[in-house]
Amino acid sequence: MTKATTGMRGKGYYDAHSTFQGDVAASGAALLEQAVDSLKTAAGSAVTVADYGCGEGKNSMAIVGSALDRLAERGVTQMSVLHSDLPTNDWSSLATNLSSEASYLSRHPDARVLFAPRGFFERVTMRSSVTLGTSGSAAHWLSRQPPGLDMPDGLYRSDAPPAALEKILAQAAEDWLAFLSARADELQPGGVLLVQMLGSDGEVDPVRVSAAGLLKLMNECGRQMVDAGDVPEATYAAYCFPVVPRTVEEAAAPVNGPLADRLELLHCGLTPVPSPYHVALEKTGDVETFAKGYAAFTRAFSETSLRQGLFSKSEGDPDALTDRFFALMVKKLIENPNDYPFDDLTLAVMIRRR
Repeated sequence: MTKATTGMRGKGYYDAHSTFQGDVAASGAALLEQAVDSLKTAAGSAVTVADYGCGEGKNSMAIVGSALDRLAERGVTQMSVLHSDLPTNDWSSLATNLSSEASYLSRHPDARVLFAPRGFFERVTMRSSVTLGTSGSAAHWLSRQPPGLDMPDGLYRSDAPPAALEKILAQAAEDWLAFLSARADELQPGGVLLVQMLGSDGEVDPVRVSAAGLLKLMNECGRQMVDAGDVPEATYAAYCFPVVPRTVEEAAAPVNGPLADRLELLHCGLTPVPSPYHVALEKTGDVETFAKGYAAFTRAFSETSLRQGLFSKSEGDPDALTDRFFALMVKKLIENPNDYPFDDLTLAVMIRRR
């Protein structure tokens, strides 16, 4: 079965175009402090912080660094960090970032760092070894393309017809249970996990889904390429963009159900985080800069999935098709800058191992 993604675009591109993900991390600062403060760690004890979905490291280093700062304030002196992501992640860029002056290692030189090149839908380290787990803007990804989809007119949860939506949500539920089951194995008793991901408001009808406006734009570009003969109709219909924002109820379900004997839910809630690209557009009115920045942000996280799921299965050169897709995005954004808002609800989930 086709994997959902091979990771974020590397060689510094993702870090350069992930301002929004950094804003998401900042929105959870108070929750991160709460997570650290809830740990039963004595001064001088050894702790391990695990970062699930590290990418190239810029945003992950900020989250982990804040956690280490808070732990150090509590007198913790023996700290190790485990950065986990797919084997195809740009580990070289992460290593370079960790060696830079911006790294948390410049403040905590005695901390030790390990890499775990393994997807987070399975256990990535030893059982009962993690004191604090963090995951930022990653757990909304699916592990694979749901099989048997037929959705030629949409790319996303918000656009999927009922039969396809059922399959997408079933895959998302299976993946979230697998993610939390693996963390339940890895966390020490009393250990805490903080996850931030795209969310959905299930209290309204229709469900308000994060990034629906952006995926509307991506779908228009994709359909234009199908109509031009660049992407086969059947290939497009079988593909969904493999990110599923969850509702509070969907996020809490495994903890309140099959994992209730192992995990305790400390927090589960939605927080809006503004799009920095749209905020800048409102301030400056610079449509071209906005369009290029918004498209680059999208390309940073979506390119590998689109290339793997659509463009590598088409007749033309995948590089040229990828470039064309994002050029279409820029063109549409310049023509209609207000038609594709990035409406975000960040879902934060904090869990403690019993």
